[in-house]
Amino acid sequence: MKLLKKSIITLVLFFVFSFPGNAQGNFNKWVIGLNGSVVIFENSSPGEVFNSQFPKINISKYISNGFSLDGSATLNILGGKDGLLGNKIIYNSLDAHVRYDFGLSNNNFVPYTAIGTSYILLQYPKNFSFTSFNISGGGTFWVSEHWGFNAQLTYKYILKKHINMVNHLHFTTGLVYSFCPRIVFLSLWKRRNPRRLIKNRLYYAVPR
Repeated sequence: MKLLKKSIITLVLFFVFSFPGNAQGNFNKWVIGLNGSVVIFENSSPGEVFNSQFPKINISKYISNGFSLDGSATLNILGGKDGLLGNKIIYNSLDAHVRYDFGLSNNNFVPYTAIGTSYILLQYPKNFSFTSFNISGGGTFWVSEHWGFNAQLTYKYILKKHINMVNHLHFTTGLVYSFCPRIVFLSLWKRRNPRRLIKNRLYYAVPR
């Protein structure tokens, strides 16, 4: 668990310092999220088929041309054997993905696909760690200038097979917050102007 916490700190520092430049401009490109999640294993080898986690915290940064970087930490704080979720095992994961939104970044509903990798820590009852290759699909529905709902389904392929771990699906859903004010139209299909003027400052639906 200490290793996972150190990894989370490293992830945050990486995102903060990876893209130098204007501080306000960088700040406006961030999206954060708070999610709940469920893992569905291919079989019961890990000890159970379904495992629930809360919270999953993710940080995303829009780069350009529909591409974003996303990092997340799934922490099974409420899910231990004696916890609220009553899992038989404790599943924690540190994920990193590259997302592509098909050029629909300015829409109310933004679908995306992603590829990436995960470092998974499983307590069963000893600690086991694994690495996976991930393929994801998901979407964000923006309901206001800052707030939206996100859902994502990830298939995690375990790179090194182990008796206590199998390939699995990781489904997450929750709230996201954009530091940059977005344009939200009542009609999902209405053609939008990609910029707006707020208090003599120019904001974009997706920061440029």
